[in-house]
Amino acid sequence: MFKPKYPAPDTYVPTAHTPAPVAVEKSAPPAPTPARSGVVDAARSNPAAAVTGVVVVGVVLTSSLLAVAITGLALSISGVVLLLLVRLLRQELNR
Repeated sequence: MFKPKYPAPDTYVPTAHTPAPVAVEKSAPPAPTPARSGVVDAARSNPAAAVTGVVVVGVVLTSSLLAVAITGLALSISGVVLLLLVRLLRQELNR
C-alpha cells in the first residue's frame, strides 16, 4: 500500500569490480593483561562515586533490616493481644 521513498546515497559509490580478498597474516596473540576488577578501576578513577555507592548500599540494608524488625515487633504485639483476647473470651464463656 505505502511504498517508502529512500533518499539517493550520497556517500557510497558502487563500483563495477570487486577487489580481491586480502590475505591476513596471523600474528602472535597479545600479551595478557593483569586481571583487575572493574570496580577497583572505577573506585580509583572516581572515589566520590564509590563512597556514594557504599553509603547507598548501607542505607538500603539498614532500611530493610529496620523493616524486618518493625514487622517482627508488630507481629509479636498482635500475637500477645490475640492471646489475651482468646483467654478473656474463654473465661466469659465458662461463667
